[in-house]
Amino acid sequence: MMATIPSNASKAWPSPRRVRGGAVLGMALLLGGCASTPVPHPDVALPSHWVHATGQTAPPHPDYREWWQALNDPGLNRLVDESLKANLDLAAARERVLAARALYLHSDAPYKPSLSIKTDDPVDPDARASYFLMGFDANWELPLFGRGEAKKNVARGHLATAASNLRDVRVSMVAEIARDWINLRGAQQRSSILGQMLAVQHHRIRLARERIRLGLASPTVLSAPLLKASDLEAERQDARHAAVAAAQQLALLTGRAEPDKSWLQAANVPTLQGYEPVSVPATLLYTRPGIAEARARVIRAAGELGLARADRYPSIGIGASLVASANLASYKSSGVGGIGSIGPMIDIPLFDWGMRKARAQAKGHLLKAASLAYREAVLQGVADVETKLDDLNSTQQQIQTRQQVLQREQTALGRARTRDQLGLDSPDQRLGAELAYNQARLRLTQAQTAHDIAYVALYKALGGPSNHAIESAG
Repeated sequence: MMATIPSNASKAWPSPRRVRGGAVLGMALLLGGCASTPVPHPDVALPSHWVHATGQTAPPHPDYREWWQALNDPGLNRLVDESLKANLDLAAARERVLAARALYLHSDAPYKPSLSIKTDDPVDPDARASYFLMGFDANWELPLFGRGEAKKNVARGHLATAASNLRDVRVSMVAEIARDWINLRGAQQRSSILGQMLAVQHHRIRLARERIRLGLASPTVLSAPLLKASDLEAERQDARHAAVAAAQQLALLTGRAEPDKSWLQAANVPTLQGYEPVSVPATLLYTRPGIAEARARVIRAAGELGLARADRYPSIGIGASLVASANLASYKSSGVGGIGSIGPMIDIPLFDWGMRKARAQAKGHLLKAASLAYREAVLQGVADVETKLDDLNSTQQQIQTRQQVLQREQTALGRARTRDQLGLDSPDQRLGAELAYNQARLRLTQAQTAHDIAYVALYKALGGPSNHAIESAG
């Protein structure tokens, strides 16, 4: 229940009460500045260094804004640039940021003077008079007891949420494009290698059939080569399908009806070059979308707590009105009459004050919950990055192991070819060495693809800093 003092009551107040009312108003203004609710900053210690970061030296000026360029693939760079301009999800997220910013810039509007005009044409019950009314109403609610700051924090929280969503959409989109591009190139390279292996296996089948025809071997020798050829063909079809799926996904992300023909031309898997994640600072985690969203919830919860606390105290403002009327039913002009009023507007909570207090206590607990969730988000971010760093290191070690195996198989293939030329071994021995060499190439391609994917996953976990478009929108 609210005790309301109308705006025209000031005319009926005796002078002593007017003095006391002014004193109350002045005291409220004084107390109002001491009731703000600050936004807490939960203390979460970030690691001074990454436990699973490699010890290699990084370039002095890594560009975290365009981390995908370390993959050294011009086609990928063009795709990312195109998607940043054409992606519909990203454009929608930008519009939501602009909407939240427009509201944030005018979050103090309820506590600024407002002026409205209205008209009416009431008719007396006896139908002997009809009036035309026109009035002006002016109101100015004072942002006391932290109301103004709390309202602004709520709007700031919504703006931060929209900016975090925009960053999340951008980070996810770039990571998905990079991952699909890497999968496309990896599948194409696997398909090419498997095609070479299949050709070698068919050669072995022809040799086996020739030996059977000459009576040098039984028909059972064909079983193993035919089964191997069937497995290789199935693997090649899987790789081809993976390439088609990746190309279609890239077309979707870039707003195309079908993949670009240049994508279908086989190329090598992107090679990670340039800066390595050892140089990534832990403070970059603060821009991680999940953490930024948790921080936005803290800001919004602080604003809602401030409003709930302010609602326990009177709402004080100044109001004024001016109303003019003219009798439209009179044949004789009776002129225009008017009346005006000005005075304080005070709403004082009475019988529902206990509910208002309980609501403020509830908002206080929600603010604590938001702060705890923020700390949890930071710790989750640290754990996620450490896991991705370990994965990146593991795939790098796999590449080194696969390269060593490839070198051994290449040496063995050279020896097999020499012995075949000298007639010291059968052609089947050389073909077996070629299969082993191509198998090592296939495993190396898979390791390189996994390493690139792990690199993309790491920078998605970090979130990356906001780009210029996000900064200007937020």
